[in-house]
Amino acid sequence: YRKQLSEVADVVDKIASAYDEVDDPMEAAGLISKRLLDYSTTLDDWAKSISRTMITRAGAADLDVWMKVGKNLSKQTRALLRGAIGTQFDTLQSAQVELIKSLPREAAEKVHAWTRDGLDKGQRYQAIAQRIKSELGADTKARAVCIARTETARARTNFTRARCEAVGSRYYRWHTVGDGDVRPMHAKLDGTIQRWDDPPVCDVGRGGIPIRSNPGCVFNCRCWAEPLFEQDLEKLGIK
Repeated sequence: YRKQLSEVADVVDKIASAYDEVDDPMEAAGLISKRLLDYSTTLDDWAKSISRTMITRAGAADLDVWMKVGKNLSKQTRALLRGAIGTQFDTLQSAQVELIKSLPREAAEKVHAWTRDGLDKGQRYQAIAQRIKSELGADTKARAVCIARTETARARTNFTRARCEAVGSRYYRWHTVGDGDVRPMHAKLDGTIQRWDDPPVCDVGRGGIPIRSNPGCVFNCRCWAEPLFEQDLEKLGIK
């Protein structure tokens, strides 16, 4: 998914390379922005296709986890798990399409912002053009990578929760990937038991505002939720 979204950044980079086709910076900004916005409108079918593949694989990977942790599941429960994600699938795909199309749209906004910023600072046209030609594609690629990582994890978590709700499981065990890049707050959550409807504080937003979230649902989070069954809860003394 990351590789495919990075292809959008490559096209953005190619479009940005034409910034100095005209001599006036604001005219150039308008030209490049229009091309980026036009490109965004062409992405629907492609975005639906690649997001469908990602979401389908995320759903299958999530089901595999369920089957491993619930080896004694009844046929009825297994059927519930397989059919529980239909609504989530459609919702997730719509969100993915919009996120993919937002990449060139956000790039168009940066072209205008960087051009105005350069003019306000008295920069020469060539300096403004150089920034846009050299940085816009890289910025878009970084955003694409963040989207791919975050949305893949979010899809997994949403599917896990939908299946938990389908079989009446209200709790999960938080897991990290256990490497050196795990956020300190997430490392403290590793192995803890949490409720889907009462997610823990796992990050701090702007202004120091605590962010409550289930694993995999904040940017660049690679944590995952292990569903817990009634027999698991009984052993833990949770009702």
